[in-house]
Amino acid sequence: MFKSLPIILSLALMGCSSTHDGKVRMPKPLQMEKPVYPYYAYKNHIEGKVKFLFDVDAEGKVSEMRIIESTPEHLFDDAVIRAVSKWRFEKGHPTKNIPLSMVMRMSHP
Repeated sequence: MFKSLPIILSLALMGCSSTHDGKVRMPKPLQMEKPVYPYYAYKNHIEGKVKFLFDVDAEGKVSEMRIIESTPEHLFDDAVIRAVSKWRFEKGHPTKNIPLSMVMRMSHP
């Protein structure tokens, strides 16, 4: 595995509504592990983007995740799913349909 590969990871909330004022409020993150850059993508200098929705349960764990769009299709999905499943948030703030977009870019020395 290439956990030490240099990557730039961008996280951005996408516009979606699920609270009374029309904005999704992400619970306070305690641990947000970065995805491991896939070997094939690294060797071929492929960058991409994954848009997804996820739910956080009352225990602060990601309870469900749904990929909405990924470019290139499916290349980064597994890496993002593995990383997001390890994320932890402040307990007692369950939230559904948190929209997020991850941009996977290789850093250039």
